[in-house]
Formats: sequence, structure tokens, C-alpha cells
Amino acid sequence: MTNCKASMATVLAGVLVIAAAVTLPPQPVFGEGGARRDVVRHAADFARAESAGPASLSKNATILDGDGNVLRKGTNGWTCMPDNPNTPGTDSMCMNEPWLNFRDARKNKTKPAYTQVGIAYMLQGDSPVSNTDPFAKEPKPGDDWVEGLGAHIMVLVPNVETFKNVSTDSKNGGPWVMWANTPYAHLMIPIDSYPAQ
Repeated sequence: MTNCKASMATVLAGVLVIAAAVTLPPQPVFGEGGARRDVVRHAADFARAESAGPASLSKNATILDGDGNVLRKGTNGWTCMPDNPNTPGTDSMCMNEPWLNFRDARKNKTKPAYTQVGIAYMLQGDSPVSNTDPFAKEPKPGDDWVEGLGAHIMVLVPNVETFKNVSTDSKNGGPWVMWANTPYAHLMIPIDSYPAQ
């Protein structure tokens, strides 16, 4: 009888251990120096995203990861995203609400519906991009391909007709309209010299 009680106690103890293990949350994976990998990755995303805009703005902005998931909820109406590691160049960006609408519309190939002025900072530069085709993935013969662009600001206006008398030449040394004559027209304002001097 004593052996039966001992066996039963052993079985119950085993069941309790299994139940506890199943209900405990998974343990974080630690990297070098004992830092949690997810924390380190998010810290790197924060730094890359915040570097896109002035610190006075980006420190209180919402931070999204590359998939659009909120890593940090902001307090000032601005959103920053880290650069896409799958594209050449550094294309981290801080933007206000009209730019979020613009990005979503371009992604879905629909007409943007913003009604206010949009401002976006790309202080770390950008990926190479067509100046004329919003959907081009690589240069085509005769296309105005923008590459090596440094720090710049981008501006959206609800009525793209107001861009009519602004240059569309990306190499003019000053501001120009990118994607003119499309619903995605916007003003590019270089901060660093472009083309590079």
C-alpha cells in the first residue's frame, strides 16, 4: 500500500510539473552579454526609425516596425519607421498622418485621400527610386533615376495642381516634384546637396 501511495504521489508531482510548465510564459531568448534579443532588436529599430527626423520630433513619435506593427505609441501625431533592410540605401522615415495615407494608397495602388499638408523627413537618405514612375523597381532607359540622395524633406499638398510651375528635374540642385502628373506627386526638398558635389 505504501508503494502505491508513493507511486501516486510521484505521478501527481509529475502532472503538476507538466501543468506548471505548460502555463508559464515562454522564456525570452538572450543574446550576447545577457541582453534579450527582442529588446535589442527593438532598440535598434527605435534608433534607426528616430534617426529619420529631428530628435525633438522623433523622440515622441509612434515607432512602427517594417511590417507596420506599433513598437511604441507616440504622443505628438508623428510616426517613424526604420529603414527596410531589403532595399539599398537607408530609407528610414518620420511622417505625419497625410503621409501614412499616401503610403497606404501607393502600396494598394489607389488614389490618396489626404486633405491636409503632409510632411515627411528622411534625414538618412533614401533608396534609389524612379523620379517619374511611382511603381518602378529598377531603372528603365531614359528614366530619371534618383540615387545617392542624402537628407531631404518631402511635402504633400491636397491639390497637386499647385506643383505646376515647380521643376520636375531631380538634378536641378534644388526642390523638385517627384512623380509629377500622377496622384502621388510630391515635393522633394534636398537638405544635403543633390546631386552630390
